[in-house]
Amino acid sequence: MGAVAHCRRLCAWLESPEMPSLKLIWTGKPMPKPAPHRVAVLLCPQHSLASIGLVLDVLRMANHLPGAPYFELLRISESGQAVAHEDGLISVDGGPECLAQMDLVVIPSLWMAGPAAVAGSPRLIQALRELPERVLVASLCSGVYLLAASGRLNQRPATTHWMLADGLQARYPRVQVQAACNLTQSGNLICSGGSLAGVDACLQAVERLCGREIAEGLARLLVTDLRHGPQSAYMPSPGWRRHADGEIQAIQAYLAEHFAETLSLEALAAQIHVSVRTLQRRFLAACGMTPMQYQQALRIERSKDLLENSRLPVEAIAEQVGYQDRVAFGRLFKRLTGLTPAAYRQRQGWGHHAGTNRDSTV
Repeated sequence: MGAVAHCRRLCAWLESPEMPSLKLIWTGKPMPKPAPHRVAVLLCPQHSLASIGLVLDVLRMANHLPGAPYFELLRISESGQAVAHEDGLISVDGGPECLAQMDLVVIPSLWMAGPAAVAGSPRLIQALRELPERVLVASLCSGVYLLAASGRLNQRPATTHWMLADGLQARYPRVQVQAACNLTQSGNLICSGGSLAGVDACLQAVERLCGREIAEGLARLLVTDLRHGPQSAYMPSPGWRRHADGEIQAIQAYLAEHFAETLSLEALAAQIHVSVRTLQRRFLAACGMTPMQYQQALRIERSKDLLENSRLPVEAIAEQVGYQDRVAFGRLFKRLTGLTPAAYRQRQGWGHHAGTNRDSTV
């Protein structure tokens, strides 16, 4: 077969319907772009405007990346009508009946008003309950209340702002609330912790729908990364709760002054003239932990402060807060915060807090 005849046969093959993609490559035509993913952002009167804006801005920014547009954004309300928010009327694009046609449903933060939003959103909750399994759902902070009310989170992990975790667990006992987590994922359900963890949830949704390369590009535009670290590093130690037991308050004050020392339960009990057993029982009832656990928490809080605001090596910090064994200190620190001391220091921006260069610009 001559060269001309061979080329003619090759061209005929490329023109055949069996090879549409090679035809496009051969003729130099651009590959067709996939349709943008349809995204519903749920709106209730209780929603945080900052959280709504975060979602819209992050996903709109993705539409400036090469290969865009990636997302078509729709605002959805309970009634399908504009939402009367305390900061003004918010226009919407449709009601709950639209959700089944979406690729992604995002539930912004509800501030502290999760239960109120649940009471006022029966149609949205029903639509969430009936969503096809293919639809990705991302709840931000207290937005998880609407998702939990739908039953979709039963026997599944979820998170929210650490301050709301106990209330969420009490209201929805079948949900596996993981307060220490910044992000949880189970199937097509994504939940994020407090405040700016919503950026992590959006980036994760982008990665799931568009791939890691697009998510990484978006993270660079946002000057962040694809991190999903724990929010336990930001949680105050347990036991910082109010109570009316004056004698236990006195023990707490003593522990705060002497947290780095080796203390015995017998000596602590003697201060308020009770038995060790009585001290343990009353301290647990008042603070939710034992005196020794409380002392550990005080030590970890002080070590966090030193990691953030000093240049001391970890060994020196461990000694200052009462631990001679750095390894034991590191294990305890990670158990209580979810991070190693070094990782905690890096995450908190050590150097900036320590004032290494007060005249520098960042």
